[in-house]
This record gives sequence, structure tokens and C-alpha cells, in this order.
Amino acid sequence: MERGKQELEAPFRTVAEAVEWGARHLREGTRCEVRGEPVPGTEDLFRREARWLLEAAAVSAGRDPTFLRLPELTQRVAAVFRSSIARRARGEPLAYVLGTANFRGLDLEVTPDVLIPRPETEELVSIALEFLESVRTPRILDQGTGCGAIAIALAVERPDARITGIDISPSALAIAERNARRHGVTKRVRFIEADLFPQEAESFDLIVGNLPYVSDTEELPSEVELWEPPGALRGGAKGTEIICRALARTGEFLTKNGRFLYEIGEGQHKIFGPRYSYRRDAAGRIRFLWGGCG
Repeated sequence: MERGKQELEAPFRTVAEAVEWGARHLREGTRCEVRGEPVPGTEDLFRREARWLLEAAAVSAGRDPTFLRLPELTQRVAAVFRSSIARRARGEPLAYVLGTANFRGLDLEVTPDVLIPRPETEELVSIALEFLESVRTPRILDQGTGCGAIAIALAVERPDARITGIDISPSALAIAERNARRHGVTKRVRFIEADLFPQEAESFDLIVGNLPYVSDTEELPSEVELWEPPGALRGGAKGTEIICRALARTGEFLTKNGRFLYEIGEGQHKIFGPRYSYRRDAAGRIRFLWGGCG
């Protein structure tokens, strides 16, 4: 048996031993050095990730995570944990290994069929809620809904809203449906398979989307490039083609005073030009494009 496989199957009995074992394998499988020295804080990060994976392993094995307070682990939990550590050490994003991602306080199911929600998209929802402050019972279209993060967050935070989530991926829509059920918003959020807009004529107070905006030639971190769905990332030669297609038709689907709001890549406001308005993210970068009919 090869040394790496022997080590990966090495026994451990207690929670503390498992966390240290997991952190060591994550460290060995991840390059976190600058000029040969460890990046400050990475040891704590590896231990936190190992602990999260161990808690998730307990749940996956049908055990309440509070049982981790017991002196020894069960074989089933240990087996699931070893598998999770191996996946993470190969570079698979933590959210995919855990099977969930947090978005504005909501636990959402995520798989490699959907993009992992980002903090910038949480800011997109904040701007959307700001735009809707004076709108009663708003109707919202979420384009490229993916796991349903934007649609579900808006439904939770605006209980009077009625939301349509659109995506061209049946697999993504199935995940979005499950997330809507998880958070009890299925009566106010519907998901349909379509390309950007519904086939029937409808009017919305807000069209919002985190559509693909990465150019076809832009280099991405390997964790993103190798694991996340390219169809949810790549937006054409300049990265702006899909958003431009959406912008060309927003007027057909907006109410008289309706608005549209899109997340864009850093620096892409120079491509879209002065025809639109923009907002900055928490880091001061122009990352959101918006406009409207009124």
C-alpha cells in the first residue's frame, strides 16, 4: 500500500485526534506558502475546516453533531470524515464537500451543478432590497438563479414579494427547488427553465441577476476553474455578452418604474459605459450595474 493511502487510512479515536489528523492532511494537500514560509493564520484555518468537516460527517452518518463531545468517534463517522478530508485536500471547494453554503444567514444546498454564492452577491441583494423599499408586493425576476440564493433571500427578507427564478440548467433548478422548500418559500417563489426571460409576457418591478461575467480567457483560481460550472462563470470573449443580451430586453419585462440590477466584474463598467448607473461593493470596487424605465 502506498504511503499516502496508508496515512489517509490511519486510525484516530477522539475528536481532537481527528481534527489534528484532518488539519495535517489539508495542510499537506494545499499550497499555503509565501517564499517557503507558511501563510499566517492558515493553521487555524485548517483546524476550523477539519472541525466543520467532522461535524458534517457526524450529520451525514446520522448522528447529532453534539455527540462529538463523547470520548471516541464511531467507525461510520470516521469513514465519512476521512472521505471528506481527501476530497478537500484534492482542492474541491469546502462548500461542495460540506454540501451547503451560507448566504445571508441561510444554509443552501450546493453541488458542482451550481455556483457557490459569494459575499458580493449578498451585497447585490442588499441593493435590491433598497430599490424595493417603496414598492408594495413587488414582482421580481432573478436571472441565472443557480441554487436560488438571490430569489430565496429576497423571499425571506420581503415576505410580500413574488419571485420568479430562471435558469437554463435543469440540475440547478432542482437544487433551487429543494432550497426553496428548505426555507419555506415555495408558495412565493417559482422556478422555470428558460434563457434569461419567461416565454410569456410578464412585468416585473425588479430584474436582478448574477449572470456569468468572467471572460473566456481570464485565468481563475484552480479551485474555481476545476470545480465550479463554467456555464455559470464564463460570459463570452469580454465576459459581458450574456449581460448585454439581458440588457437588450429588460424594457420588455419591466413595469413603468421598474429597475434592473446586475453584478458585474471589476473594471467592466468601462465596457458598459455611461449609459448605465453603478454601485460600489464593500471594498470600494464598482461591481453593480443598474438602471430602469422610470
